[in-house]
Amino acid sequence: MASIELTPRDAPAGLGYVAAFSGDEDIVSFARDATEEQHLADDGFLSANGAVFVPADRVDGGKLTPRDPIVQSTLVVFSRGVGASSTLRRYVADLRDRQLTGTSAGAAPPLGDEAYRLDGTNADGSAVTAFAWRRGNLVLVVLGTSFPPAHILRLATLLDARAATAEPAAP
Repeated sequence: MASIELTPRDAPAGLGYVAAFSGDEDIVSFARDATEEQHLADDGFLSANGAVFVPADRVDGGKLTPRDPIVQSTLVVFSRGVGASSTLRRYVADLRDRQLTGTSAGAAPPLGDEAYRLDGTNADGSAVTAFAWRRGNLVLVVLGTSFPPAHILRLATLLDARAATAEPAAP
């Protein structure tokens, strides 16, 4: 996963990598609740990794405001592609139905084997763009709050290129 996930050197202009909220996650820390944990287990969840970027002057602490730009990336490995696809569809539905308001589905980006784009607003009223896709048995997501969608797509394209050239994720 280290060869795919975004790193500190990938920080978008003006943002810095937050090590405290980035890195590997097991199924318990990744799932939002027990029901989702069971779905992930059924789908063949193996591991996850994430990266978080916030304004560079607040990487080591400091209060974020609702309009501050934040970029997050997530990479999840499953034992099989069908499980990755199942989780991807649930994740996109959760973004659309629970996490964001005023959500619209943009044109699917040319990423991986199955891709989605959602635009909406979060609970603070900040604009959010999410690109979520599957490549084989991997689920990849890049989500940006108060950040230009073109920059989010550029990061997603970088992640997808890395995933395409990485060693196949072990089942």
